[in-house]
Amino acid sequence: MGANQSNTSKEIGSSSTWVEFEDDWFAQGASRRVYRGTFHGTPEKEGKRCVVKVYKEEWYDDIEEYACIVDYHAYEKASEMAQLFNVHAAMYRTNVKPEFEFVEPELTNVDNRASFRFLGFLPINRKVKGKLAFTRDNVTNVIPSNASVLVERYLEGNYVKFTSNSGFTDPEKGALPAAFSHFTYHASGGEILVSDLQGVMSGTRYTFTDPAVLSGGTELGVYGPTDLGKFGIVRFFKSPSCNELCKGLNKPQIFNVTRGEQVVMDQIVQNMSGEKSSTYTYQLSESSDVPKSEVEKLQRKIELETIPEESDSDVETESHSGLQQIDSVYTTMYGELGSSNTIDQIKASISKSMPDPSSSYIHSLRILSDSDSDSDSDLFSNLHSLRIL
Repeated sequence: MGANQSNTSKEIGSSSTWVEFEDDWFAQGASRRVYRGTFHGTPEKEGKRCVVKVYKEEWYDDIEEYACIVDYHAYEKASEMAQLFNVHAAMYRTNVKPEFEFVEPELTNVDNRASFRFLGFLPINRKVKGKLAFTRDNVTNVIPSNASVLVERYLEGNYVKFTSNSGFTDPEKGALPAAFSHFTYHASGGEILVSDLQGVMSGTRYTFTDPAVLSGGTELGVYGPTDLGKFGIVRFFKSPSCNELCKGLNKPQIFNVTRGEQVVMDQIVQNMSGEKSSTYTYQLSESSDVPKSEVEKLQRKIELETIPEESDSDVETESHSGLQQIDSVYTTMYGELGSSNTIDQIKASISKSMPDPSSSYIHSLRILSDSDSDSDSDLFSNLHSLRIL
């Protein structure tokens, strides 16, 4: 007499891959509900599990495209920082050699919603898990028509919340992820700090999903609803989570602030939850009783200056010496690229610019100069990554 129709997505990008996902969400945040799903449509993905994040109606109606853009932009920033951190950790004189990566989200839209097709063609919408836990509702009230969807591969293993975006760090497993967050602030020159790190780990290999990127700029929420801006950055550095991988990394110092503004900022930061769960931008005002307009005003006015973290003098000396030589090589290469020299000529110039092969930093550059990079853009990009460390 009829057949069930599952929730499905449209094809992802230009591929023929699409996903089918369950009626009931298992987690939700400020902007999305999260469902378990399965890939279909292509042999390499057929039947593999995935996670489907459906944007809520209030986000879908008002700022759907913006929400998708900022979420993907946060992934891009976090992924870029992970690649730099892997290079940084490999060069550092420590037995800890972590490898970090972020799961790339794929964007598509809802196609069909859960229904029962009476007589095979008359759709009757099904009841699914409602907007609140332990409730049931018509699927049309929970999953918007044509809603934007982010699809991520399913992470196998024990899922761990390593850090939050408001000061929490797992006391047993959060040290390396916290060092990565510190590094992102240093490597970006204080522009961002990647936090809210969650995912799975195997030894020192970490795979994260759904990070929060905190902006050091003048606006809150640049990277989505979990971007706590300078308040989140300050809160992070009030937590005692640094370790040997943090040596020589910069930290923030507040300036351009009056005594009264400092009191208000302290009030906001001290009232941030510090719990495992993510904190959302709107909660900065709610938890501190500071008007939203004042929170936004402080984000625009207060400036954070990056200053060196205290570190062991020997490590600091080598780091400083190495970075000076890297800067010299970087300048040489930039000039040679401008002169349209060949890659072989550029590599030769790099090799001549590295007099101290004992330095771990310079050793990495010597390997780089002997690499098989076949384009000036690849070589320049790799050297730039080393330089900003």
